[in-house]
Amino acid sequence: MLLFGEEYSSAYDYLYQDKDYNKECDFIETFFPKPLSKVCSILDLGCGTGGHSIILAQRGYNISGVDRSKDMINIAKNKSDNLNLHINFINSDIKNINLNKRFDVIISMFSVINYQTTNKTLSEFCKVVKKHLKKDGIFIFDSWYGPAVISQKPEKCVKEIKADNSKTIIRFTAPNLNILNHTVEVSFKVWYLNKNKLVKKTEESHTMRFLFPQEIKYFLETAGFKKIEFFPFLEQKRQLTEQDWNMFITAK
Repeated sequence: MLLFGEEYSSAYDYLYQDKDYNKECDFIETFFPKPLSKVCSILDLGCGTGGHSIILAQRGYNISGVDRSKDMINIAKNKSDNLNLHINFINSDIKNINLNKRFDVIISMFSVINYQTTNKTLSEFCKVVKKHLKKDGIFIFDSWYGPAVISQKPEKCVKEIKADNSKTIIRFTAPNLNILNHTVEVSFKVWYLNKNKLVKKTEESHTMRFLFPQEIKYFLETAGFKKIEFFPFLEQKRQLTEQDWNMFITAK
């Protein structure tokens, strides 16, 4: 099944309008080599509609973004063009890229790594990152934290968003946890209403792998990374617990 197709992509920014991209970029910047002027180029893997890329470009960084969804990339391009930003957005599967360039920083946010559901794809992903990172560069990303997923277990939910005075978007989420495979198959149904009348709908199924620090460390070290650190998402001063669904990872 197509992931992040046209209909789902068109709803994406509405569904995540409460996501604080500025706060996330602030936190990401705290891990950049100092002074910040040393960081010129950033590669955003799984950039989606450009939430992080656009903010970082506005802060003066030279940004390239990669995403396998052409519809998400098209939205990102339109947004950056409207802001007169020069961002190199590329429609490609991350594992297939060869940009012939190395970057000061590589980011991969909003659980992009969790879409690498096999050991093979996870290994390829880490090797691609290392190949595109400068010798003293840093890789920054987030992931579902395995102990929290198993402890809390994903639940069904419904999210309703008012797009404007007459349009409403409703997303139904139904997860299926597979503990043996360390995956969650998430079924999305998205309804588009105009004046409370259903005008269109779409469905997508996303399989995501929750991860554990030691396996992440193994794949990163196999790819050539040495210093790897784990944090609760957007926090630096405490240890991860089973209450932290998302973890934040840095690797050099």
